[in-house]
Amino acid sequence: MTESEFIDYWNKEYPESLPINHELRLIYPERWFRIHSLPESKRYAESSDEYKIILDRQNQLINDLIGEESEVAISFGLYTNDMTNENYQQLTDFGEFLKVLTIDLRKERPEEYEDEMYFDIYVRTENWQNGKRDEILKAIADDEIRAMFVSSSKKCVISPYDGGVDVIVDSTEKRDSLKNKYSDWLSNRVDGL
Repeated sequence: MTESEFIDYWNKEYPESLPINHELRLIYPERWFRIHSLPESKRYAESSDEYKIILDRQNQLINDLIGEESEVAISFGLYTNDMTNENYQQLTDFGEFLKVLTIDLRKERPEEYEDEMYFDIYVRTENWQNGKRDEILKAIADDEIRAMFVSSSKKCVISPYDGGVDVIVDSTEKRDSLKNKYSDWLSNRVDGL
């Protein structure tokens, strides 16, 4: 997926949202669901067994959603002041990412950003392989970095966070089917968080 392909795909499928993880569930609630990475909604792993559960669940979910060897764009964003911090260094340790977009957040979201603030979007495209990106998934689970997995062919966004995974699919019907399939991994809360 080239720079222009990523931007074109995003603008077509998610026109009301910037490519920022936390916006998607708020803007597309009818296409969103969340799984928790550990039983009983535990947020952080405290043992190698718990890390194994996190990685097993997340790999299974990603495999089910996009399939082994399917193209996926791994995307992350950095605020202007993130360029010199450890998060940026850690993400570049996972390979070479191409900067595809700079968003003027004050212009796009003036009600949220009073001061000048920019958000740079980086993307790396590769074929998904089960277990190949466990280092990224583990770093996200430990709240060290943030990233999304975007599949244009399967029309979904997979956004792991520390505690679980937010998923945006292309229809309410598909979302409901997946929620049923992963019912044991869902929150007991009414709002799904």
